[in-house]
Amino acid sequence: MTTGTMGRSMAETKAETAAAPGVRRRAHVKLVRKGAVAIAGIALVTAGLAMLVLPGPGVVAILAGLGLLGTEFPTARRISERLHSYIRTAWHRLRDTIRTRRGKGPAA
Repeated sequence: MTTGTMGRSMAETKAETAAAPGVRRRAHVKLVRKGAVAIAGIALVTAGLAMLVLPGPGVVAILAGLGLLGTEFPTARRISERLHSYIRTAWHRLRDTIRTRRGKGPAA
């Protein structure tokens, strides 16, 4: 006997083996989901890149694509978070510059 089946009855071992096909089906569903997310995310990023030159919300589409990819891929999540922090910093700098020029001073 192997260490994995020691102390188990034959019925318990068969019950675990019978549950294995369901686990395999869930693995296929996860793989299909990951593939669909990858295709949709890459399509959004590609469309966003095209919209940087063509009319349309290119930056929004790129961020949406990275956000979608980030649901399944940790690297895309890190890139999305880094871009988000850069955009937030740039927005705050721009806002403070505009307020300073209007004479209201930076936000407290």
